[in-house]
Amino acid sequence: MRNSVTRLGLTLATLGYVALAQAGNPVITERFSADPAALVHDGVVYLYAGHDQAAEDGDFFVLKEWSIYSSEDLKDWTLEGSLPRTEFEWARGDTAWASQAIERDNKFYWYVTVLNDDPDPERSGFALGVAVSDHPVHGWQDAIGGPLVTSDMTEAPEFMDAEETWDNIDPTVFIDEEGQAHLYWGNTHLYYAPLKDNMIELEGDIQQIEIANMPGTFTEAPWLHEYEGLYYLTFAMNYPEELAYATSDNPEGPWEYAGLIMDTLEDSGTSHQAVLEYEDQWYLIYHTAALPTGGNYRRAVSMEHLNYNEDGSIQKITPTASGIHYQSKHLQSVANGQAYIAYDEQPEITVGPFDEAHHFSFEWHLKSLQDIDNTLSFQPETRAGYYLAEQGGTLQISRHDGTDEFIQKTTFERVEGLSDESAESYRLLHSPEHYLMLDGETLVLTSPQSESERQAATFHVHSSD
Repeated sequence: MRNSVTRLGLTLATLGYVALAQAGNPVITERFSADPAALVHDGVVYLYAGHDQAAEDGDFFVLKEWSIYSSEDLKDWTLEGSLPRTEFEWARGDTAWASQAIERDNKFYWYVTVLNDDPDPERSGFALGVAVSDHPVHGWQDAIGGPLVTSDMTEAPEFMDAEETWDNIDPTVFIDEEGQAHLYWGNTHLYYAPLKDNMIELEGDIQQIEIANMPGTFTEAPWLHEYEGLYYLTFAMNYPEELAYATSDNPEGPWEYAGLIMDTLEDSGTSHQAVLEYEDQWYLIYHTAALPTGGNYRRAVSMEHLNYNEDGSIQKITPTASGIHYQSKHLQSVANGQAYIAYDEQPEITVGPFDEAHHFSFEWHLKSLQDIDNTLSFQPETRAGYYLAEQGGTLQISRHDGTDEFIQKTTFERVEGLSDESAESYRLLHSPEHYLMLDGETLVLTSPQSESERQAATFHVHSSD
């Protein structure tokens, strides 16, 4: 059996078959992760993310710690360590919410969101803290021994619980060319204050910031960066959350709304981003609910390329399954060159001529869910976490539920094309007599008998670009 599989693999390689992608989005898969932030130090990217630990049927966030990952290629990520919420002894609960770490003068400062354990009801809401270390992974300690920003320092929106306000969350810090550190944060209200050189004290009053001409409401997740002399404030707006951005000639503002970066996410009401420049490329890091059994409180960090237009505007980004390292594929029928396998937001599969205006509907991420040669599963490019699955003898797009049964129903073996040795055919691994086949404008699972059926069960695979 091993020899036959090896020969098949050699045949496929000789014919120029595309290699199976073993990764893509999410980039963190061994545990749930959310609210990403990143920095670069000595050529290594360090990713900081909340560790979602809510139960599958949980109804709120449970984050006992922040996770720290490293990578030198943005593909292979190593879990280096974690920072427990309990490092901040003045805080309470499993509230290791959004954070950002930054380097200054060979020290690292990690700004975090936690719930303040203060008996004073005016100070008992969510607060900002700071940890400090000489290393991006190890040695983190509470830098102040108390909060940097507390709920009595801002005027929360009226709808928030007065004793547990959450307008003081999601800190972002940026150091400009003159060495001034700028702190933004907030939920519903956007706040700003400069930091002193010691990075653990505010310098001046807290200001509430308005974004001009915004066609919606600021929600949370501010992130400040600079590109070619222009300052960009990315953030989440509305709910379910979209990602948008504003621009200014000054890191203190004023800010002018500039457009959407990303639409709402499937299965996650929240959206939270970081912007990373690494080796002269720009990336958007964000979270989804794309891991098996994921959801609003069980999220997963993903990455996309971020591109600027010549005028400095940011090109809108579509969340993908392929991510930054792989190309999605088109599946074209050998029997009918005008027929491509497509999908939409419904469970059903569609077949039709390629439409450039809706090109994502024809793109698939080929990913193996089992460690078996020449197996693959079909993931809709814009629906990470969903797969082409056999359900009661029919085919539909279904969400990965984390079970072995689901993996069995979505795993196909890739073989030489039944009617064209330069193409491919796909049969269910656990039921090898059943092949994917076009039947008119429908994709079915069946046992091809005639030559015309064998043609209908054979496909050309093309890279999307």
